[in-house]
Amino acid sequence: MSLRRLLGFSATVSGRLPLRRCLTTAAAPHPPCPRSPSTAAPSNPSRRHHLPTAAASHPPWRRRLSTAAPKHPPWAMIDYNSLVDESSSAPGACFGPVEPPLVSRITAPAHLLNPRERPAAGSSVVQLVTGHVNATSGDGHLLLAYYDILGEGPRESWNGNADVEAERCICNPISGEVLRLPYPGGPGGSRKNLGHRHMGLLTQAGGGCGHGPPDRFAVADIVSQRDRIVDRFLPEVGRWDLLLGVPCRPPLAWEMEMDQETVAFAGRLWWVDLTCGAVSMDPFSNQPELRFVPLPNGTSLTFILLEHKDSSAEHLAQFRREVAKCRRIGVSEGRLRFVDASIHDPFLLSSFVLDDEARSWTLEHQVELRKVLEDGGHPCEQAKRPPQIAVIDPLNADIIYITVGEQKHIVAVDMYQEKVIGSSPLQNQYHSLVPCVLPPWLGSSQIPNKGTASMPSEWPQGYHQRRSSNGSSEKVLKVADGRLVLA
Repeated sequence: MSLRRLLGFSATVSGRLPLRRCLTTAAAPHPPCPRSPSTAAPSNPSRRHHLPTAAASHPPWRRRLSTAAPKHPPWAMIDYNSLVDESSSAPGACFGPVEPPLVSRITAPAHLLNPRERPAAGSSVVQLVTGHVNATSGDGHLLLAYYDILGEGPRESWNGNADVEAERCICNPISGEVLRLPYPGGPGGSRKNLGHRHMGLLTQAGGGCGHGPPDRFAVADIVSQRDRIVDRFLPEVGRWDLLLGVPCRPPLAWEMEMDQETVAFAGRLWWVDLTCGAVSMDPFSNQPELRFVPLPNGTSLTFILLEHKDSSAEHLAQFRREVAKCRRIGVSEGRLRFVDASIHDPFLLSSFVLDDEARSWTLEHQVELRKVLEDGGHPCEQAKRPPQIAVIDPLNADIIYITVGEQKHIVAVDMYQEKVIGSSPLQNQYHSLVPCVLPPWLGSSQIPNKGTASMPSEWPQGYHQRRSSNGSSEKVLKVADGRLVLA
């Protein structure tokens, strides 16, 4: 169903920009920004595997398949769904990188994911262990989330009533090394904490000034936009650090709904709402602040959301899912890009680049996808879905990967040459694809996890809390009924 039909909206919501090679649009001013899912169980169902975490109370969990750097493509297009193999006894993750437009997949052995006991024979309880690629670091490391799900009867009847537990890991896909993160949530932190759905991963080399294997990483997520609360994990601290009242410039006019993976770029994590823009933060900073960058002029869809604010939650969620199929923010050639494909014939594909001060966007390319795809042997079929954006090539900003024919093919389009330069049939329907740069040193590097502090004998109530020096709120984070509340 098209976006227009979905909300009964008759005007064009995308692709309204004129065919011009260079169009600069000002953003709001702010300081410069420098096998299928498995019903897996442990090989020994009589006990669970208790694995170490990145917190310093345990030694690092480092499983490596190889110390030699294997030959691999410079980047890969990875399936968002991370497979789980219940039969594998491999010491680390398994990754088969292939040259785009082929799709790569990463698989984790079930025995590394601390799964619960398999349901007893004859039980009506069904177990599903599956995972996602939540984010990439920009230098080849992956942030993975795995879910151990127990539900009564067929999966179609669960309706959100299943018992879900989560494990979150950092992975070096080339070496197979995996580092499991501690559970966020202080004394109430457990595998059942499912609220961190948009975590991002950022690495640093040489204190942020170097290149090559990283010596530091940070994981963070915005857990409350209204109260500007960010949850952060640094291995040198060894625990989750809750940042309260983080300032935001300019202030957000509405609550964003993140609808793609979090992006690592320019020493910051970028949380993306494809209807309005992105908000970023330096997770290594002692005084972090959030900075909002709106989408280019003429591309915001917030007016549609406002007009249909009384629609059902499912209606609006479906609208956002459709938007995410024809837009994307990502990094290519060291700069942040926004790509938009219109849903109306001739299906304009537009590519914008953010300037170095993160103040304005410039339209670099705009092409008519119908003509380009027809000339390349992939005509747009009547009554079929319009072309959808898969990923931005992280090494060549001219190249965008498009899915066509109800996701039957993935096609590489060179916007500068206005031609198809490659294609591949898709074997599966994909939720989404994640681009991941694979530096040549990745296979011989280790996930940084040094300098961790010892864990306290008792956690402070809720979390270790740090209030922004600029914050004026007097609210305090407390634990009530096993949940975090601001009172």
